[in-house]
Amino acid sequence: MSEEEKNKELFELINKDAQSWLAQAKQHKMSADVILSKLEDALKNIPTSQEGTQEKMLAFVHSYMLLIGIAFENLIKGILIGRDPTLVKDQKNRSGILERGGHGITKKASKIISTSSNESNLLQRIEEYLFWAGRYPLPIKFGTYNNSEEKKLRSYCNNDPKLIDALFDKLTHILEQEWTVREHQYPQ
Repeated sequence: MSEEEKNKELFELINKDAQSWLAQAKQHKMSADVILSKLEDALKNIPTSQEGTQEKMLAFVHSYMLLIGIAFENLIKGILIGRDPTLVKDQKNRSGILERGGHGITKKASKIISTSSNESNLLQRIEEYLFWAGRYPLPIKFGTYNNSEEKKLRSYCNNDPKLIDALFDKLTHILEQEWTVREHQYPQ
């Protein structure tokens, strides 16, 4: 077997391995939590007159919400791929698994679990950072920006980290539980 064939086989295995998606999700969450500690420190000690304070706060919020979005995206894709590995067959573009160019976590999460209104609102806000607000100053279309402004989607609330942790743990538990069941049903 050639090196390219070995790499292709490995690529396909990792692509369909829900545990790989979970590991990546946990790594992004871990990085986000480092930023969260800086954000929480900054929120406690907001010097209103100090130059650059707003820029620092926005940097922490945008980075935290973006990394959390990537973590949730990986976690949700892991669950969906674990349930149906054919979603990524024939090197299909994984962005087709989720809506909004592969970043639509809100609708897919609500198909996996029943989400409360607070969880749904949180996912919508995280999705906005994942889609554009954590990466660019503006989205491509005015309508997206206007919708974001009207719905206050570019926001961070003090209770977000607790809600994020609980929702992340809930989805992690689902992936791990389903993976364990599959492993017992179909030993390798």
